[in-house]
Amino acid sequence: MEKKGVVSDYLPWLIIAIAVLVIASLAIFSFKEKGVSVIDSIKNLFSGR
Repeated sequence: MEKKGVVSDYLPWLIIAIAVLVIASLAIFSFKEKGVSVIDSIKNLFSGR
C-alpha cells in the first residue's frame, strides 16, 4: 500500500480547513477590536440585515 495516495487525497482538504480557521480567527479578532458582538453579527448575516 502506498502512503502517498492518502496524503495527496487529504492535503487539499487540510489546506482549506486551515485557511478557514485563519479567516475565522481574524474575523473574530477584528470584531472584538470594533466592540461588535460576534453573535449579533452572525445573526445579522443570516437575517439579511
